[in-house]
Amino acid sequence: MAFALPTGTPPPTGWPGVVVLHELFGLQQEILDVGDRFAERGWAAVMPDYFSAGSRAGCLVKAVREARAGRPGPVTNGLVAATRALSDRPDVDADRLAVIGFCLGGGFALLIGTAGVDGLKAVAANYGDVPRELTGSPPVVASYGGRDRIFGPNAAALRKRLDACSVANDVKVYPQAGHSFMTDGSHPLASRLTAVAMHSGYVADAADDAWSRVFDWLETYVPAAE
Repeated sequence: MAFALPTGTPPPTGWPGVVVLHELFGLQQEILDVGDRFAERGWAAVMPDYFSAGSRAGCLVKAVREARAGRPGPVTNGLVAATRALSDRPDVDADRLAVIGFCLGGGFALLIGTAGVDGLKAVAANYGDVPRELTGSPPVVASYGGRDRIFGPNAAALRKRLDACSVANDVKVYPQAGHSFMTDGSHPLASRLTAVAMHSGYVADAADDAWSRVFDWLETYVPAAE
């Protein structure tokens, strides 16, 4: 687990807190960079490593199965505990929390949103699986790549399920982008393996727009400090 904190003294009520959930690749530098991006904007960020509870291969298989099943399980419970650990910090405002996830983490971000975590006000889910049940979720902003044949179609399913549960949402598909387009990571083998089906890779213009929507969403639904 890694933390990224704003510089300076926290406000009297504490900084808003965000949980950053990594991709299938694990807790890589691009996810740590996401934490830094939030810290620069005044958020306390935690980046849990949910492949650290055992062998990496075993944790990966367990996480993928749970995300694909679309129901909370041991991995989700561990991430909920990490969220609550963040909210328990004296420099974090427990009433102003958000979660953001990418790929595998995008599905878990949505699952955390249904777990009834006190103070969780918004979810940002990017190119991930869609849980079976989204009742009770806080407002969701989500981004998918239109060239991603595996996860791109999930955008329509996510929008439909959120609308059915009357959850405020902004789900957008970027036709020029594929999978993992929001973070600038270096995974040459994975990129080659997913070239045809997912077109993985950073796409600057799509990423810039998606990040603008993420922060606009958080500033709308995560209340300002009193």
